Amino acid sequence: MLRRRAVVLGGVAACAGCASLGGLRTVEVSQAQLLDAIARQFPLRLGGPEPFELVAVSPRLRAMPKENRLATEVDLDIGPGIAGRVLSGTVGFSYGLRYEPADHTVRMNSLRVDRLDLGPYGDLLRLRAGSLASLLAEELLEGLVVYALGPEDVRRLDAGGYQPGDIRVTPAGLAITLVPRR
Repeated sequence: MLRRRAVVLGGVAACAGCASLGGLRTVEVSQAQLLDAIARQFPLRLGGPEPFELVAVSPRLRAMPKENRLATEVDLDIGPGIAGRVLSGTVGFSYGLRYEPADHTVRMNSLRVDRLDLGPYGDLLRLRAGSLASLLAEELLEGLVVYALGPEDVRRLDAGGYQPGDIRVTPAGLAITLVPRR
């Protein structure tokens, strides 16, 4: 029992970002780590209703700890649109998080589009562009990986009998509580 406890404590202490809080163990993931993981998956492309194609680039991340959500804003190019021109704008969306045990990832969940700005053509295209933004959210972003536990982290957690539990958004990023495996 003492050896097992030492393995658990040693493994969790070696895990990057792990901390002990009042007996609870947490993995802390910074906003920079989250943004890096998200940014690697961009640009995203979505062919929409003819003649539109939507391309999302340059994600920016913001923590919303009070709502336990993250918010991301991306630049959009939609086109060709009016008179064959590509329209540029931004879309902002927020989402909760869920842990996927099959591949040890934290993924976007319950995504909603909060803001859509298409500049001077926004009013003309609000309905069509709004449906494209929602389609982007549903088709491309729902379930997108926000963070993945590394193989060494997974091995240490498995050896210690722990698994990720509650995920909280903090001002600094994420705090993933580690709980004993059931």
